[in-house]
Amino acid sequence: MSINIRLNGIADLSRLKCALQEKGFPCNVKLTGTRRSLPQNALFHKWCEEVAGFFVAKGKASFADGSAMTKDAVKRNLKRTFLGHEEVSDIDLRTGVIEKRYELRKTSDLDAGEMHQFMTKIDAWAAEYGIPLTHPFDSEYMELAREFGEAA
Repeated sequence: MSINIRLNGIADLSRLKCALQEKGFPCNVKLTGTRRSLPQNALFHKWCEEVAGFFVAKGKASFADGSAMTKDAVKRNLKRTFLGHEEVSDIDLRTGVIEKRYELRKTSDLDAGEMHQFMTKIDAWAAEYGIPLTHPFDSEYMELAREFGEAA
């Protein structure tokens, strides 16, 4: 039987420790919280612009498939790479035929913790390829990174 515990900060980790001692292992831990915030989304969009600008400045104005190196194309490909797809079902309301297909996950469906994890993956990828990204000290991304011990 699983239990859900909401942690609002590092100080709440003692509650998690008590639950683990009581219930034992194995366990699943999911970072959750409020929905991804508008400031998180705004920084993600800025990063998409910066990635596109980086590649265009390096002379790579299009992707391998010929599509233009734009903010929206970068966003789509970052979501594909780091969020993946989810199965959705569509029903033809005249015939009742159900069609299953896959579509990219939406950042608007992520909670703040999931959005932070997504952005952390993008940040690591960009650093690996030498792509400079903006990291405002007072941004929610950096505040969470400091809280989780990922940044100084």
